[in-house]
Amino acid sequence: EAGIACVPVVEELVEQLQKADLLHLDETHWYESGKLHWLWVAVTTKTAVFHIGSRRKEELSHLVKEAFLGWLVSDGYAAYRSHPKRQRCVAHLIRKAVAITGAINQKAAQIGQWILDDLRELIATIADASENNRLIRKLLARLRRACHLGKKVDHQKLQALAKEIFNDWDAVVAFVYHSELPPTNNEAERALRHAVIARNIGFGTRTSEGSLAYSSLLSVIETCRLRALNPWTYIASVLANARQGLSPPPCPVGS
Repeated sequence: EAGIACVPVVEELVEQLQKADLLHLDETHWYESGKLHWLWVAVTTKTAVFHIGSRRKEELSHLVKEAFLGWLVSDGYAAYRSHPKRQRCVAHLIRKAVAITGAINQKAAQIGQWILDDLRELIATIADASENNRLIRKLLARLRRACHLGKKVDHQKLQALAKEIFNDWDAVVAFVYHSELPPTNNEAERALRHAVIARNIGFGTRTSEGSLAYSSLLSVIETCRLRALNPWTYIASVLANARQGLSPPPCPVGS
């Protein structure tokens, strides 16, 4: 009952997402009646919205509308690539580079280490608010050179990583030129954490109605957490209004 009652609240939260300057997006697998689905999340500093559906690009329209003109921070999933303003999660690339450094192929391992070092140094340099443009240009050139070499090595994962960085270069290094952008997608990953634990324990949902109710409750609870509100107090007020046939009260912005 609470989940369904929260649906109109979630619709309003989705509209609030469209006004954000920065939106974190992520997705993880989910099960509905034992069949593979996907749990999507969109997060700002004050709002979080979850959606359960397929992994098709069309599902993204439940979270990101044409009215959204801000920056997306995401992994490299193709569904996000049509948006013109994106920041790729560099942490995902770093994890792939770390795996390559342990390769038996020593040349691949060495180039993987170069890519890893360059990505980490680039993040550290920007985090220190460095205005050393010469150093930044040097790091970018070094990263491109390492990826260029990586494409030529007979190692499938290294080739894939090098091509991934090259093919999405502008999104990978957007944080270098826009100080307001984070280089990682930690906000969205954190928002999914409790749902992942619940999935591992409860094996997902059983019906489409259950998925809608569950994702709606997740959206309200996580949004209340971000806004420093008591979610149970707010959900109680939503239920009270619903039983009287009234619209739900707006979710306060909080402190």
